[in-house]
Amino acid sequence: MRSGVVIGTFFALFHLYTAFFGTFDALLQRSIHLTFGLVLLFLSYGKSKPQKWFGVACALLSLFPLAYIILNYPAIQGRFILVTPVSPLEYVLGVLLLLLVIEATRKVVGATLVYLVLVFLVYAFIGPFLPGFFYHPGVSFRDTIEIHYLSTEGVFGIPLGVSSTYIVIFILFGEFIRQTGIGHFMYDVSAHLAGKTRGGPAKIAVVSSAIFGSISGSATANVVTTGSVTIPIMKRVGYRPHVAGAVEAVASTGGQIMPPLMAATAFVMSAFTGISYITICKYALFPAILYFAAIFMIVHLEAEKFNLKGVEPERDLASTLKAHTHMIFPIILLIYLLIKGFTPMFAGAYSILAVLIFSVFRHETRMGPAKIRDTFEQSARSMLVVIMACAAAGIIFGVTNFTGLGTKFSAAIVRISGGNLYMAMVMTMFASLILGMGMPTTPAYVIQAALTIPALISMGLPVHVAHLFVFYYSCMSLITPPVAVTAYAAAGIAKADPWKTGWTAFKIGIVAYIVPFMFVFGQSLLLKGTFWEIVTTIISALVGVFALAIGIEGYWQSYLSFLWRGLALAAAVLLIFPGYKTDVLGFALVALIVFRKKFRAEKGEKI
Repeated sequence: MRSGVVIGTFFALFHLYTAFFGTFDALLQRSIHLTFGLVLLFLSYGKSKPQKWFGVACALLSLFPLAYIILNYPAIQGRFILVTPVSPLEYVLGVLLLLLVIEATRKVVGATLVYLVLVFLVYAFIGPFLPGFFYHPGVSFRDTIEIHYLSTEGVFGIPLGVSSTYIVIFILFGEFIRQTGIGHFMYDVSAHLAGKTRGGPAKIAVVSSAIFGSISGSATANVVTTGSVTIPIMKRVGYRPHVAGAVEAVASTGGQIMPPLMAATAFVMSAFTGISYITICKYALFPAILYFAAIFMIVHLEAEKFNLKGVEPERDLASTLKAHTHMIFPIILLIYLLIKGFTPMFAGAYSILAVLIFSVFRHETRMGPAKIRDTFEQSARSMLVVIMACAAAGIIFGVTNFTGLGTKFSAAIVRISGGNLYMAMVMTMFASLILGMGMPTTPAYVIQAALTIPALISMGLPVHVAHLFVFYYSCMSLITPPVAVTAYAAAGIAKADPWKTGWTAFKIGIVAYIVPFMFVFGQSLLLKGTFWEIVTTIISALVGVFALAIGIEGYWQSYLSFLWRGLALAAAVLLIFPGYKTDVLGFALVALIVFRKKFRAEKGEKI
C-alpha cells in the first residue's frame, strides 16, 4: 500500500476522532496536525532518487519535534513563556522545525511566502540595528525558538489552530461530497438552468464554480476541478480561449467569498473577531451575490456581442436528479447545524457521516472501502498547501506581535493617511493585493490581520467591516496581475496567453474591487439596517452592476460609443455607492441610456 494512503488515512481518522470526541490541547493538536502534513509532503517530495532520499530523511526528521512535545507535554504545558530556560535539545529541535516548515512551504506554496517568512525572521534579529520606524529592541535566538516551537504564538498559532480543527474537517467534507459526483450533478443542473441560453457554458461555469468553490477551499483547485469541464465547452461554442479561462478563474475565486462555507476562511475570521460564523456568512451573502451577478451579466453580454450559442445538457434532468439529488441532504444538514449554533467541527463531522450514509442509496454515489481510503488520501494532500501556508503565516504573525511591528505598521497607515479613513482604505487595498500575490487566501488574510486591519479599526471602521474589507482583497489577489495565480492555472487549461487571461479576469471581476468600498460607505449592503435601507440598497446595487457590465463590455443590444460607455460607468459608480442623492443621479443616467437605446438607436448602431 502506498505510504500516502496510510498517512492520509491516519490523518483523516485523527481529525475525525477529535471532531467527534473533542480536540487535544492546542499545542498537541496543532503539532500532530503539522507533523502529518510534513511527513506526507516529504514522502512525496520528488521523482529522482536523490530527491526521494532527501524527502525520506526530512520526513523522519519531522517526527522528532512532535515526539519531544508528546513525551514532555506536561513539562511544556507548565512552562512560563520567555522565563523558563530553553534546553540545548529544544534549541536543536526548534531550529529543525523552522527549517522543515520553510522548506515544505517552498515546495508546496511557493517562493513568495518563503521570502516573506525569511524577511520577518531576519527582521526579528536585526531590529536593534535599524533606524526609526523599523527599530525594536530585538528578539533573541532563544526567544525565537521558544515562541515558534514551545508556544502557541508562532508556528503553532491561530492560523494552524484553525487549520487543525475547522478547515481540515471542511476539506474532508468537500472531498467526500466531491467523490459522490456532486460536481457533475451541479454541472448538469446548471446546464439545464442556463446551458441553452446565449453563452450557456460560461453561465454554467459561473453557477457551478460558485457552489463548488464555496466548499472546495481553494480557488486554484476549483479551477482545475470545474474548469477542466467548463473551459473546453466554452471554447467549443466560440468563447475566445483567454476569455474562457478568465471566466472560470473569476468564478472559482468568487467561491471563496460565497456562503455558506466561504472556503473555510470564514472560520479564521470568526477566530480573530469573535463574531459567530453564521453572522459572518450573513454579512458576506449579498456582496457575494453582487459579485456573481456582475460576472453573469458580463458573460451574457459577451455572448450577445459575439452571437455565441448555448449547449444541450448531456443528460436529461430526470436522470440527473434521480442519480444525485439525495446527496444534497448532507449539505442541507451542514447548513442547518451551523445555523442552529453547533460548532463547525461538530457540524462538519456529522455531515461527513451523512455523506457516507446517503451515498449508499444510489449506485452512482456509493463509496466502497477503496474509494473512502482514496478520499482520505486526497483530503490529506489537499490540506498540505493549507497546513504549510498557515504554519508560515504563524511565523509572520508571531514576529509581528513580539517585535511590535503590527502596532507600528497600523500607526504608520494612520499617520501617512493623515487620519483620512478613505486614504487608509486605499493603502490597505494595495497592501492586501500585493501581499496576497502568489499566496493562498488564508495566510494573505492572516498577515493583514496583524498589519493593516488594526489601523482601519482604530480609525472607526467596525471590526466585521475591516476584516471583510481585507478578506475581499486577499481573495482578489488571485486574479490580480502580475501574479494572478488562479487566472494562470485557468490559462493552462484553456491553452491561452496567461498574461491576457489575467488582465481579462481582472476586468471581469472588477466589481469585486469596488464592493468592499461599497459596504464601508453603506453597511446595508451587509444586510444591516432598516428593511427599507436594505431593499433600496439591493435594488440600486443590482442596477448599478448592470450599468457596470454594459460599461465594461461596451455593448447592450448593440455596440455603445465611448460617450455612452462612460455614462454607463458613471451610473454604475453612483448606484453602487449607497445614498439617495447618488441613487437618483444614477437611475437618471440609466433611464437616459435605456431611453436613448429604445427610441433613437437602430439595431446594430452605436448610440
